[in-house]
Parts: sequence; structure tokens; C-alpha cells
Amino acid sequence: MRLKNKTYIMLLSALMLSCAASAKRAEKTVPDLTPAEITAARESFKGAVYLDPSKTAGERARDLVERMTLDEKIAYLGGTGFVTDKVIGQTQPLARLGIPKFKMTDATLGSKLTKDAILFPAFIGLAASFNSELSYAYGKAVAEQCKAGGYRILLGPGVNLYRVPNCGRNFEYLGEDPFLTSELTVPYIKGCQDAGVLATVKHLSANNSDYMRKSSNSVIDERTLHEIYFPPFVAAIEKADVKAVMTAYNLLNGEWAAESRWLVTDMLRNSWGFDGMVMTDWWSVYNTEKLITSGVDIEMPAAKVLAADQVRAMLSNGVITKAYLDERIQCSLRPCIEMELLEVEHRQPEMRQKWPEHQQVAETIGRESLVLLKNENNLLPLDRSKVKNIVLYGGNAVETVATGGGAAGFDPGKNFVTYEQAIKKAAGENVTVSYLPKLNRKKLQGADAVVVFLTMVEHEAMDRNFVLDEDSRYALARITEANRNVIAVVSLGGGVEMASWVDDVESLIYAWYPGTYGATGLGEMLFGDVNPSGKLPITIEKRVEDTHYHGNYLAEGTVLPRMFPGFGWKAPIHDVNYAEGIFTGYRWYDSKAIEPLFPFGFGLSYTRFEIAEPKLSSSTLKSGETLTVQVEVSNCGDQEGAEVVQLYVSDLEAGVPRPEKELKGFRKVSLKPGESRVVTLKVNERDLAFWDPESKGWKTEPGRFEIRVGSSSRHITGTAAFEYIR
Repeated sequence: MRLKNKTYIMLLSALMLSCAASAKRAEKTVPDLTPAEITAARESFKGAVYLDPSKTAGERARDLVERMTLDEKIAYLGGTGFVTDKVIGQTQPLARLGIPKFKMTDATLGSKLTKDAILFPAFIGLAASFNSELSYAYGKAVAEQCKAGGYRILLGPGVNLYRVPNCGRNFEYLGEDPFLTSELTVPYIKGCQDAGVLATVKHLSANNSDYMRKSSNSVIDERTLHEIYFPPFVAAIEKADVKAVMTAYNLLNGEWAAESRWLVTDMLRNSWGFDGMVMTDWWSVYNTEKLITSGVDIEMPAAKVLAADQVRAMLSNGVITKAYLDERIQCSLRPCIEMELLEVEHRQPEMRQKWPEHQQVAETIGRESLVLLKNENNLLPLDRSKVKNIVLYGGNAVETVATGGGAAGFDPGKNFVTYEQAIKKAAGENVTVSYLPKLNRKKLQGADAVVVFLTMVEHEAMDRNFVLDEDSRYALARITEANRNVIAVVSLGGGVEMASWVDDVESLIYAWYPGTYGATGLGEMLFGDVNPSGKLPITIEKRVEDTHYHGNYLAEGTVLPRMFPGFGWKAPIHDVNYAEGIFTGYRWYDSKAIEPLFPFGFGLSYTRFEIAEPKLSSSTLKSGETLTVQVEVSNCGDQEGAEVVQLYVSDLEAGVPRPEKELKGFRKVSLKPGESRVVTLKVNERDLAFWDPESKGWKTEPGRFEIRVGSSSRHITGTAAFEYIR
């Protein structure tokens, strides 16, 4: 028996919650402080630095920690437990000092625990928009929904890179390229924190598949970590001043991520300069001494490994000092104080008045995320004056899967828009739109167009197949035999095998997961009310054998209890060898001269654009300088539309193996028919650099480089060379 996707996701989510409930039974519920209790407690500390908003957050945190007892400090090393008072996680209250709990909620796609919260489109859909301004609006809207429910720590965004299409959490992330991910992560965090909610960048690091993640050892060389997997975290710290970081479940080069002093202290703290809160992922740690000395500040959801007696033993034995313990507590408290959580009312129900604005943001993301991959004979947009009968096939039309499952997913709410509803609304009264629950050749043949909806289950703690299920492939074959005007709509968080059937459909749309309101854009796009402008933030391969991960990935995931966090299972550690090194995603296909099915950055429009040759401000770039690149883009078609100008850098005289090209700039520009505009992008010395393991730093070699501009990684329209002089 095949379960429907929605039912399947609900069952998986229920299983994860049952795991949490098991763990919860051993945890004590810690009551929060009432406003009256907070006021009364603070009366005893009038004039204290920690209560003085005119002092710096650092000064206030130090003063507060100095006033804490040893028991209070040790207790603050862990959260209060899981799913207590409808909270996924929270810090300990300090009743004596008048400090309330700081409540946390999942996750990147919306405030999961806020009543009637909007579920925003999949994060990878945001990546497809290539729109930094939209990312800021996304983060701000999510934060405002958090505040409506009283949650001031958002457990997102997730910035793990897309390495394999199977990963069950790809829908939560921003694609395969570290530059694109970084450029969209920064405004999201700024939007979130500008609205008064701490953002938590996660999962540090190399958690790029979810199958067997709690026994998975990511084996990655230092250069690859710095060039591919670390940049989004560094950008979050250096450019967005992110307040919190969450470590990952997996091992990295033989050490559990949270227990790695090299990762948490040497890299995160010392190299990248992070001084905020570092929390573990839920139930992801095992060794008290390694955890307490790694630099992590708080064990979530509760202190099990950092139990009070164990921490006291570490102090008595000299493994840690009281000064080190104080530092951990200060790192947890300082960002909360900086975000004014000691002064403001955490729950702000008036934020619900902004729900209509948030709906507009969600709808805009849905529109700009749509990627048109194929449009033979200009089947799209559909002409309402000619197309009178449209048939929808596939359960995802009427029981639309709003998002993937796990921590990030939640009920899209009573206002959820299905694809069927969106298409019927856009079609209008003169076009018949009907859903076909079973194959019917006569009805298929009588349709002016058939829209086929394809999806699969994606869920945290599991990985999916790369190939569509047998029923979907069979139905698609029968439908394309009966009617040539077939529009395939794929709703997933990553790539899927399409080479075997893509030639049989006229049009192909990648729609990702729509959330509560994102489906509206699909209906509008089908009839030309919206001109598609999305670009693939991933490479879609023709077959698994072409990929860099073939042979370096655990067996395809199946749903097993041991795949879920919270179980006390033990399994042998499995190495996942990142043998491709820096050559992941489009870098791999370029290096191997393999033609993908659809390249990174690709996406069609209903109009036609021309991107001219780039013009450089100089033929040389010296150390410390910036090179200005100007590119003219023109709308040569008859419809208004938006194009993404993509800038790649190539090292023509590399002394070490380097990718053929790397994305280092992009700009989305909207143009009316016949309109042209000059886009200005910047390139600096760091954009030319690679990580040198010998010197433990970034290195730029003198020599010739090339700027390549175009509409995708495989559609380069112009180049310009320059020389870097040290």
C-alpha cells in the first residue's frame, strides 16, 4: 500500500515527536517567571549593571554572571527540555535574578510554534529567486511571526550546502554554491535580527545528507571545508553579526561536531571571531569532557552530558576553570542582552496585524522561485481565449505538499492554497479546470493542456530516492501518449531523474515546495500573469553515475527508527568521503566536461534577454583594490520580465587545481520590453583567492584571470580578462 505524501510526512513527524516525548519524560518542567515575579526579583538588584540598558551587552553579561551562584551557572549549560509549554527549546530562567526563559522555535521557513503562523515557501525556492532583498523580507517576516508567539530565538537559517539530491533537508537550504548561499544568508539574518529575534545559523558543519546522520563521519580536506562548506557560516558572522550558531549531528573528520575544539574554538571562535551563543543540535553529544572543552555554551534540549555532577567533577579535576565556565555563560547571555531581551515584552500579539504583509512576502517568494526549465513550441503561457479545458493529474494538485517534514515543517494552516485552487482562480470563469483522480485516456485526449504534478516525500532524518516512484513514471508515460500538451510541475527540494521522460513533455516547471501561499504564483505563471524569473540554485544531473557523489554516499535511505534523533541506538560509524573535494555541483561537471540535464543558474523566461560583453574598470587588479564590472542587459522580447546577470571568475594561470569558474556576483534586474540597463558588479582580491593548507590562509596568485558573465553557468555570453598584481 502506498501512503499519500501528506499522510506519510505526518506519520514521520509523529514518529520524531514520539522520540522527543521519550526523552522528555526524564526532564523536569521548569516554570517560567511571570512579569510580577520578574519585577519583584529585580527590586533586589536595583542599580545593578546587568539591569542598566545604558551599559554595553558585554558589561551587563559579565555583571550578571558574577552575581550567579555556581549552581545557577551549571544549570545554564543546558536547556529546560523538549516540548514543554509548547516550546521546542529554551534557556533556563534565573528566578533569583529576574531573568526569564528565552524561548526558541523552529525554524527557517516560519515560526513553527506560533499559532496560525504562515509557512513560507521552501528556502531553496528563495535561492532560486536570486533576490537578496527578498531574503531580507523573508527573515523579517518570519521574525515578526516569532514575536507574535513570544519566541525570541529562531533556530534558523540552515546553510548546509546541497551536495546530493537525496538529502531529506535540501528544501531547508540554499543550494549548491557557497557564494549564492552566503549572499542570501546575510540579508535573511539581518532581516530577522533587525526585527528583534536572534537568528541561529546551522548546522556546523558538513551535515549534507540526513540518512544515518548520527553515525555519519564527513571526511573532508581542509581546503574544501574553507572554500565550499565554511563560507556561509563565515559570512553570517562577519557580514550579518549572527547571534547564535548550532552544531551538527554528524562527525567531521572523526570528531562529533559539537565536541570538536578545532571546529568550535579554533575555527568558529578564534579564526572567525564569533562571540555569541553556540548550542548543540538536539541530543547530539556524548562525551562530557570533550563537550565542555570544545567551546560550546549550551547543550540542547537539556543538560544530559553536561549534568551537574559531571561539570563539578571537571571543575574539581582542573579540566576547566571557573573563568572558562563564566565565559560560556556570558556567550549565551550577551547576545540575548544585546537584542534587548531583558527589556522588551517577548510576546507581541500585535504582530498579527502584519500577517497580510507577510502573506504578500510569501506570495512574492512563490512567484520568483518558479523555474521554467522547458517550454517547447511556446506552450506557456496558456492563452485564456484559446485554452478552454485543462486537466490536472497527480495527487499533489489537490493535496498539495506544502513543505518537507521534520523540524522545519508544520501545518500550513486553514488559508493554505493548493495548486488546484491557484490554477482555478487564475484561469477565470471561461476556462474549465478539472482534476483527474485516475487515468482516463478519453478525458486526457480531450484536454487542451494537461498539468501533471510530481513530488516525493522529503523529511529530516531520511534521504529520498533520486528516481520518481513507479506509479508516477507509469502515469506520466500514459499521459504523454494521450496528449502532447503536457506541463510537468515538479515540487521537491532538489533534483530528480528526469532524463528518461523530459523529452516527452512540452513544458517543465520546478516549483519546489510552496508553503501556505506560494502556489498562487504557479496559477499566475501558467496564464502569463507572472513571467518566470527563477534560476536553478542546483545542478540537475542526467543520471547518478555522472555525479561526484556516486560511490561516496551511503546506501539510499529507507525509513528506519534509528534514523531519527532521540533514540538510544548505537550504530557503526560510517565514513562519507568527500572525495570530489572542491569540485562539487557545477564545478564537478565543468571539471569532467559532463553535460548536466539542467545547469546551475538556468531558467527560462517568456521574454528574451541579451547580456552584453562585460566592461572592466581596469585591465589590472592590485592587492587591496576593487575591480568594477559593468554589464548591459536588454529585454529584446515583448513582455516585461526579470533576468539574473551572473558573474563567474576563472583563474587562467592557476598553480593549483581550481574550478573552471566560480560564481562571484549576481544581480536580478527587471526590464520592460525594449528596455536596457547597465548592471554594476564588484570583484576584489578575495574573490580570486583559494585556501592554502600550508599557510593556513587565503592565497591569491599573480597572473591572468577572466570575468565570465551570462544567464547560467553553462550559458556564458561575454568574457573579459585582467591581470592580478600582488
